Amino acid sequence: MKFAGVITAAGLSSRMDGFKPLMEINGFPMIGMTVQSMKNAGIQDITVVTGYRAKEMEKVIAPMKVRIVENHDYRNTDMLASIKIGLAETDTADGVFILPGDIPLTAPDSFGKMMEKISLVSPEICALLPTTAGRQVHPPFLFPEGKKQVLEYQGSGGMKGIWESMQTAEVAIEDEGAQKDADVRKDFDWMQNYAKVHKGISKKLCEEFYREVSLPQHIQAHCRAVGNLAGWMAETLTAHGAFLDVELCRSGGWLHDLFRLKPNHEEKAGVFLRDRGYLALAKVVEDHRGFEKEPVTVCQESVIVCLADKLIQETERVSIERRYQKALGQDVVKERILRDIRICRRLAEEFEVITGERLYSENISE
Repeated sequence: MKFAGVITAAGLSSRMDGFKPLMEINGFPMIGMTVQSMKNAGIQDITVVTGYRAKEMEKVIAPMKVRIVENHDYRNTDMLASIKIGLAETDTADGVFILPGDIPLTAPDSFGKMMEKISLVSPEICALLPTTAGRQVHPPFLFPEGKKQVLEYQGSGGMKGIWESMQTAEVAIEDEGAQKDADVRKDFDWMQNYAKVHKGISKKLCEEFYREVSLPQHIQAHCRAVGNLAGWMAETLTAHGAFLDVELCRSGGWLHDLFRLKPNHEEKAGVFLRDRGYLALAKVVEDHRGFEKEPVTVCQESVIVCLADKLIQETERVSIERRYQKALGQDVVKERILRDIRICRRLAEEFEVITGERLYSENISE
């Protein structure tokens, strides 16, 4: 099925002491995180509706390959007007997810749970409304008939009035990030803390950490290569039905060898990140050493980073056999290395089956 997304970000941020869409969370502009949350669910046809400070917004989100349309009357209209503008621009799709620009922390699995329900509801249902503990959260989903009804709606009550006017079904999700928008400063502070615990960070913050620990240039180059490969792997998997935090994969790769010159460098990097509140990122970095337990699937953030690291020698992508060539000559670790090679081969094969893309060939570097 093909899904589209509409993100509304036209407002003035009048209750916030700053312009919400460009306020940074984990080093990303908020609107960038909102767009990425949809991309993490494999949604590529995304329309962002701008208004206030539209040119600044365009500079931030245009590189993310989204459609940008402008609500020129943003000062006098509400969110429903922006939603209608966005819906009118979406291509034909099996349905549309709607997300306010100030709800950037929706988990990939929440989109997944919504998508699971889409094919199960009765034909008269026009929209799916996600709920947590009986409270409506985000993102709602419109079937084609629901999209039509929204575009034609002339009643009152905004989106609440629309939901009351059509047949809807609820989908229970457990996702704190889907509940919170950033109307006032305390909401934004909560988002910053939540994002630290659950999300990845920007390249800019990773570079700051490189400088803070005086990471040598050649190790920085290796980390960038691993992070770029991990990010590409995650993006490719999400485009084929996986639900992953792409930026957690990318930044996990960028930071995996932050303390490579120290003993137990994985643990040291984990402590460094935990001390700064980045708990999910710390876990991914700690897990990159190897596969303590054989992973069930390649579609996990920590597994992607670990596999990406096994496929990069310095800055060059190589075969797994080439990567482990020296280690195989050491009898003391040979059994573990052979096990890792077997696991990596299986994961690479799974990646190819899911995506149709090869991660490496036996002679990739020869």
